[in-house]
Amino acid sequence: MNDVQEPLIIRKATRTDARQIAEIVVEDWKNAYRGIIDDDYLDSMSVEQRYQIELQRYQKYMVAVDEKEVLGFSWNEIADSEDSDCEIVALYVRYGKRKSGIGRALFQNAIDFFGALGKKKMIIWCLKDNYPSRAFYEKMGGIYCGENITERGKKEYEEAGYIYDLKKL
Repeated sequence: MNDVQEPLIIRKATRTDARQIAEIVVEDWKNAYRGIIDDDYLDSMSVEQRYQIELQRYQKYMVAVDEKEVLGFSWNEIADSEDSDCEIVALYVRYGKRKSGIGRALFQNAIDFFGALGKKKMIIWCLKDNYPSRAFYEKMGGIYCGENITERGKKEYEEAGYIYDLKKL
């Protein structure tokens, strides 16, 4: 894995980040999920449509930025399930910047955030057939903990869950 070349800052997302966040999501889905998610669904995705969604929830995100652009983001939430008390709901890195340390930095930021709140068990879900993401979550210390079903474009897909003991990370 290469280390991040540019000075990387992780901060709360602002409204002006919403368009770049939308671009990252659409680009990532169209590249990473081709062959996993139905092509019609992927082809129907647009930055403008996603931008409207991100304008409603950007304040939930942490973004990784360099001097020029948003390189990735994470959505970290407090959870209240029997398996976990916190969750990384989403973790995205600009598709061309993968394997540069940005995902690791965002992941560590979430661990630090949850740890400061006294949280103990973190969970993250990803599409079961998304093997590169699964390998990353395992490399970060995640233990496979089960499956879930999610719906995208009126079709159901299996997700794989990974649990983390924050006291051991």
